[in-house]
Amino acid sequence: MSRTPDHAVDETANGPSDKPSGSLPLTAEQIASQLRCPQGELGKEFGRVMNLRNLSMILGALAQLELQAGNRVLELGAGDGGLLGYLLSRAPELQYIGLDISETMVAQARAFNAPFIQAGLADHVLYDGTRLPLADASFDRALAVNTVYFWADMPAMLAELARVLKPGGRLCLTFAEKAFMQRLPFAAHGFALWDATDIEQQVGTLPLQRVACVQEEDLAVSKDGRLVKRPYVHLVMERT
Repeated sequence: MSRTPDHAVDETANGPSDKPSGSLPLTAEQIASQLRCPQGELGKEFGRVMNLRNLSMILGALAQLELQAGNRVLELGAGDGGLLGYLLSRAPELQYIGLDISETMVAQARAFNAPFIQAGLADHVLYDGTRLPLADASFDRALAVNTVYFWADMPAMLAELARVLKPGGRLCLTFAEKAFMQRLPFAAHGFALWDATDIEQQVGTLPLQRVACVQEEDLAVSKDGRLVKRPYVHLVMERT
């Protein structure tokens, strides 16, 4: 349910584990590619580890959404959907759609969450990373955890999110800001780095109004086993 495994905070980190099972250490460019669009067996491992490493970010984003009974929830960059059961337990009669650009992640999520899909509570859908294949004003809540780095056109994606949110709907973007991300070697390979103020400026005249910008941090583990503080932000906006 998120992308970047920000535990890799030192300059020699190799990815979601030092040596993924049966593979050689990965280059920073290979890590960046898998984080952007996980593929194959290695991509499955990245998806699994991303859920674990970013658990505090995901839980924090869900708290910021203030889920209510009957809400329809959209997630961009849903990954393998490993925390869907937890999300659906946050309020009665929730419904969920998770979008991802990775065929590997969508297939994993649909297999793992088949009971929820069969019950009509959720679905996982492949999309192209630009246009959301969803109806106007069809969601009450939306979130994206560690995915803003991969949006090719920030104003266009914000416009799409505003389009699919109902008036009064809430959006939470959770991510690590520039100062932290610049320390990660893989972030030099195709990542767009943002501060919360940068994204707010991209909103322009869109019908999105800032509700809160919440700074948090957790403890992460570097490749050499050190505990380090990982700062991140929840940028919360409301559809006006």
